[in-house]
Amino acid sequence: MACFVAAIVNFANYGRYSLLNLPDFSSHAPKAVALDLDETTLNSSARLANRTRLVLHGVHEIGLPLIIATSRPERVLPTLIGDDILEITSLVQMNRTIATGRAGLTGSLKHTLDPTDALRCWEMTHELAPLARMTLEIDGTRFAVNHSDDINELWAFNRATPTMVVSFEEAMKLGPAKISVNGLNQNLESLARSLDDQLSGNTVVFRAASAAFLNVVPISASKSGATADLLTGAGISLDDVLSFGDDYVDIDLIRNCDWSVAVENTIPEIKALAKYRTASNDDHGVAMVLEDLVTALK
Repeated sequence: MACFVAAIVNFANYGRYSLLNLPDFSSHAPKAVALDLDETTLNSSARLANRTRLVLHGVHEIGLPLIIATSRPERVLPTLIGDDILEITSLVQMNRTIATGRAGLTGSLKHTLDPTDALRCWEMTHELAPLARMTLEIDGTRFAVNHSDDINELWAFNRATPTMVVSFEEAMKLGPAKISVNGLNQNLESLARSLDDQLSGNTVVFRAASAAFLNVVPISASKSGATADLLTGAGISLDDVLSFGDDYVDIDLIRNCDWSVAVENTIPEIKALAKYRTASNDDHGVAMVLEDLVTALK
């Protein structure tokens, strides 16, 4: 641990962020950490800064469980954050539909889409946004798509193999967890409103990137619920979780964890709910808080 803590201390000068509201760990500290990835822990280039990587290892070395709570499927994470981080973190993936305990935490869960809603979403998107790219996610590894023009790129980025791509019919049999819709920089708000109207109460549509992306998931799934399930075996409640988020899909995680932190680039709804505020994802906001935590607990 000494090598990580020594390096962390070198980053501790952040006087220019004096207006931020950072947690004080001097008398009391959280017992676990839950982190959103995109626009929170990752920078705007969707990469993990070395400073953040370093302090994540530092948190692991002082014995606190780490949970990544992301909209991404697991197959892309080796490229985005690296195998070294995956080895020390548990995972809540694909908008909280699948959770897996690792690195000292146990348990797993999966929420599946209402099959009628999944079929209706697929058909409505074909009709109302025919150029949009859809991915029907099964388990974070296998998936179906409505296109083939960039499959090779998908495989390369995801370290996938052709066997990971299945037909829509096969995906429906296996139990889909999520549908992602990429508008290719086109606003999908009109489609989202139609889906809101036509899908059942079992399913919710989340907007991202100014509605250029949609994530369609079971309403029963939540980041905070999945995080709580993974921590049950360790006897840790959400009251003792330090959480970070920036967007609509993080609202329940920020609302339900007592140590909630908004990055500066977050949406207003997250800023209103979070107890603390740190710097933006491009200014190492998550790392700043975790460095203070490691220093306090070393």
